[in-house]
Amino acid sequence: MSADDYKLIDEQVGLWGAVALLVGTALGMSIFIVPTQMAAAAGPSITVAILASIVPMILGVLLLLQLGGAIPVAGGIYVYGSRLVGPFWGMIGVTVPVLAVWSYLLFAALGFSEYLNGILDSLGMGAVPPFLAVWFLLGLFLVLNYVGVQIVTKVQIGLVLVLIAGMLAFVLSSVPHVDPANYTPVFPSGEGEPFEGTFRPFILAVVTLYIPFQGFGMIIEIGEELENPVENIPRVLGIGMAIVTVLSIAIVFALVGAIPLENLTVSGEIGVNEEPVEGGLAAVGEGILPAPILLFVGFAALLAAATTVNTLFTSYSRTVMRAARDEVVPDVFAKVHDRYNTPHRAILLFAVPPIVAAPLAPYFDAITGPDFLDWLVVVVVSGIFIAFAVGGVALWNLPKVFPQRYEHSIYKLPMPVLRVVAVGNVVVSTLFTLLVVSSAPSAFGVVLLWMVLSAALYFYRIRAYEKKGIDLKSRMALLHKHEQVGGGSDD
Repeated sequence: MSADDYKLIDEQVGLWGAVALLVGTALGMSIFIVPTQMAAAAGPSITVAILASIVPMILGVLLLLQLGGAIPVAGGIYVYGSRLVGPFWGMIGVTVPVLAVWSYLLFAALGFSEYLNGILDSLGMGAVPPFLAVWFLLGLFLVLNYVGVQIVTKVQIGLVLVLIAGMLAFVLSSVPHVDPANYTPVFPSGEGEPFEGTFRPFILAVVTLYIPFQGFGMIIEIGEELENPVENIPRVLGIGMAIVTVLSIAIVFALVGAIPLENLTVSGEIGVNEEPVEGGLAAVGEGILPAPILLFVGFAALLAAATTVNTLFTSYSRTVMRAARDEVVPDVFAKVHDRYNTPHRAILLFAVPPIVAAPLAPYFDAITGPDFLDWLVVVVVSGIFIAFAVGGVALWNLPKVFPQRYEHSIYKLPMPVLRVVAVGNVVVSTLFTLLVVSSAPSAFGVVLLWMVLSAALYFYRIRAYEKKGIDLKSRMALLHKHEQVGGGSDD
């Protein structure tokens, strides 16, 4: 079958639906948990860390703006890797995100189960077995994504509105309790001082607070379904970045200003060796903020996990679908459902493994230690950083490989800025990967092993298709006919 003979998805996502998908991915449950963990480790310096994390975020957004505006296609990172870096990197651009998304879905669903049981416990109700909560969450959004992107975006808009309301509830209810003294000293030092040697936790806070911002990358995966993608990808990125940035900064400053540092650790003693309180914003605010507000914040965190799951199914299933059209991965995943108009087989590819793995989570704890969720985060983050590093190289090569795409982009980065953004994304992704993987080298080992297996699959399929007289490398170098609109003759 010709690469252009596959059925295309003709349902489209509007501007605000895309904004909701992006905001839900970039914030998700992490905004309710990560700031409390980092504040427990880094103290008031987290207020500087959140501001510092905006710098690499801007680099990432500029990369997405230029690549997404120049080549607005489904499966963006696969296309950018294969067309602008090399066919092998296209394979890495689809297989590594698959592993990362499996891990992210399991992480979000297990986090959902913990938060759910925390709320049920506070209400004096019995706990739900974690694997049942995981099955419920993943199963629900598997069905929604299976039956159509329109219902997915409508549900996502509702979820994101509650997520934002929960964040605003925490911030506004914290304002009367803010004590300016809580913001100083930013970097305590000296023998016996809390957070002695804070600089390393500060750096870790910058990295950790930046990680959710990489959720902006989902917008380049659904280019085929976005209304007027050439114009709307930059608009979605601009609106989404503004919302995410303002809310993230507000949460961090409200947390540090209103919540005593002793509330952030289990023992009540502040120090880098203490464990942060589990439960995130809803837990650390107990005794300070009104109980109904905290209950609502906890409910918003539950729905935040749902937004993450929803968007992961929606966006990265398109990456697999697009690679399958080139037959880089089995072409069964390129199939679009005749009735529901969704890449249903690619969606199932992402849903089934974490659903199967959920009951085995206690056994994974025994292998990875008590911090299995943190181990999953390292897998997720490593995969995302690798994708952004490939994206940086792709951006560098864009003006040379597709000069007319670059020249006719509505939002064109000047060449010196493009070079800085490209190099900056590669450097930031590499350095941040090294910082993150040091906490769980075995998780990064799994990612490296996955890349080796991906390489084996790549070379196997190249040679298998050569025997059929088909050059997969050439197929992975050209855009499809339906992707050439507005691209010029160099496509």
